[in-house]
Amino acid sequence: MPDGVDMRKVPLAASQPPIPEAQMRIFLVQTAQGLTPSSGGYKANVNFLRQMRDFGHEAAQICYGFGKEVEWFAERATDKGIKPDVQTIDLDVTDPKNITYNMKVITFNDEYGIKNIVISRDIFNHAYPVKEFFVDTKAYLENGEEHATERIKSLIHLFSTQIKEFRPTHVMFNDALTMSITCTHEDRALFKRVAIIHTAEQLPFGPFCAGIDGHCVSAKLENKMLRDLDRIWSVSKAIQSYAKEHGNLHTEYFVHSTRTYMDAETGAMPLVRHNVDKDEVGMINPCPHKGLSILLALAKSLPDIKFVTWKSWGSEPQHLAQLEALPNIEIQATTENTDEIWDRIKVLIAPSVWLEAWGIVVTEAQLRGIPVIASNAGGLKEAKIGLPYCIPVNMITGERHANGNYVVPEQDAGPWVDALVKLMTDRVAYETLAHATEVGAAKWLQGLNDHAHEEWLLGMMDTT
Repeated sequence: MPDGVDMRKVPLAASQPPIPEAQMRIFLVQTAQGLTPSSGGYKANVNFLRQMRDFGHEAAQICYGFGKEVEWFAERATDKGIKPDVQTIDLDVTDPKNITYNMKVITFNDEYGIKNIVISRDIFNHAYPVKEFFVDTKAYLENGEEHATERIKSLIHLFSTQIKEFRPTHVMFNDALTMSITCTHEDRALFKRVAIIHTAEQLPFGPFCAGIDGHCVSAKLENKMLRDLDRIWSVSKAIQSYAKEHGNLHTEYFVHSTRTYMDAETGAMPLVRHNVDKDEVGMINPCPHKGLSILLALAKSLPDIKFVTWKSWGSEPQHLAQLEALPNIEIQATTENTDEIWDRIKVLIAPSVWLEAWGIVVTEAQLRGIPVIASNAGGLKEAKIGLPYCIPVNMITGERHANGNYVVPEQDAGPWVDALVKLMTDRVAYETLAHATEVGAAKWLQGLNDHAHEEWLLGMMDTT
């Protein structure tokens, strides 16, 4: 691209014509909480499906919903001229206490034309209490369906039936349950099985194996199953290197689909903010392995600077209590609309100390011209795309406390204080970095191949 060209005025796919190949039918299984979760992995997955729909392929997902989420999504589809075709599947689930729950699985087409098979998360959490679900899943993986609990058999039946009805060319997932179900599915020969690796904890080897509840419940068996898949997608070079180093597992690296980083409503480049006159520093998902100790140290060292945090999946009550004890930290509820964050903050901090897979919020903020001070943990260095600031931290090693939580090493907050003070008090320094951030992030996104995932998946169809 010639010097002086405004990257934001160049359509993303201007030089990349659609690929004239056979249509794919992609079936994806989500594990996140709800249809509008704050999980970066969920956001990346669903935007991948939307991009495949943009390119003319069919897509479906098994996912979870809360409250009126389905109603809201169906209304949006209708407003966009898509018939949602809402239908209900009655699925009775009996737990070991002989209590029967009606799951009321709802299927509908969303505004992007994706078929959603939605399990009520509210009912699911009663029928499948978290700890018991992991125990049941482990038993099924290791002993087979004939020895599985009735409630796991119900889930297997749902997944298997929906896969058969959709007739996919590819089934994609990041959970062991689906990996096992698809291994023995009666239509196994008709589709490719693809795992998406979003966390090191998901992998059945290395120091971070099963570091998060539910991520890897039967390491030995999952290790064997992974090596029988058609392909494995790592979302960062950091995850790819971890898989190779600790498990000698070959995976293929692709950054998330370009649609992941576009404006959610328009699909265009995100609106650049000019937040030099804002006065708040933001952090998302405050918890120990995301760098809670660094946030607390910053807030204590800089009492005149305002901090605002948004709760997410890692924010436990004891973590929030530490934040509430400091008068210059405000806690906000989880938000599905990240524009609320970008409209408000001057600087984003991402002080993770674990092997971060990528760090979507880091790239999102930079595309909007918001400077980010991030650690160099895992894929965060990649998400920073070469822009300041990327500060070294003492990463977790995988050592655990008695309760299973990671031991977080002591951190040096000094470099964080220096960087933050400069950006919050030096207007010229802020504006210079904000402009470089906006331009650099746009150039990075423009340089990605919109069709990389499509080409990869289509290529699998040529192999037996």
